[in-house]
Formats: sequence, C-alpha cells, structure tokens
Amino acid sequence: MTGMTGLSIVPDLDRAPWTDLTNPTPAQLTRIGLLRNGATTGRASVGLVLELEDGTQVIAQTTWRLLHTAVRALAAGPVGSEETQD
Repeated sequence: MTGMTGLSIVPDLDRAPWTDLTNPTPAQLTRIGLLRNGATTGRASVGLVLELEDGTQVIAQTTWRLLHTAVRALAAGPVGSEETQD
C-alpha cells in the first residue's frame, strides 16, 4: 500500500519481502519523539534516530499524521492483528 507521500506500508513482510533493496544497511531505532509544528505545514512531526552498525546516527522525520496512519494500517494487517497489547 503506498500513500500520497510515497510511503510504502507492508503489513506482512513474509508475504511481500523487500527484495528490491540491493544493499541494505542494518540499523537500530534508538530514539523517537514528537515535535509540535515540526512540519512545514505547521503540523506535528515525528523524529527518529537510527543507529547504523558503525555507530553513525541517521535522523529521519515524518509527520505525526502519516506515522499514526501507517501504524494503524499495520495493526489492522495479518501480523499486527496477531500481536497482543500486553
């Protein structure tokens, strides 16, 4: 599923693996936070810090609205719906 921003949401990577990635670099999500008025539209944005294996930190940003919608779509998919809210 791809939205207007080009974000691809894959609810089940076992069924639809990212075979188009030629040389992915493993990274770990180490921080996430919300920033009021962080987007150019004035909407809230989400900042994420990914740490690569060599220690390099990469910052990614998206709107809160887009991330929230993506998480809801993943939760409704086959894998997300199997997870419990313990």
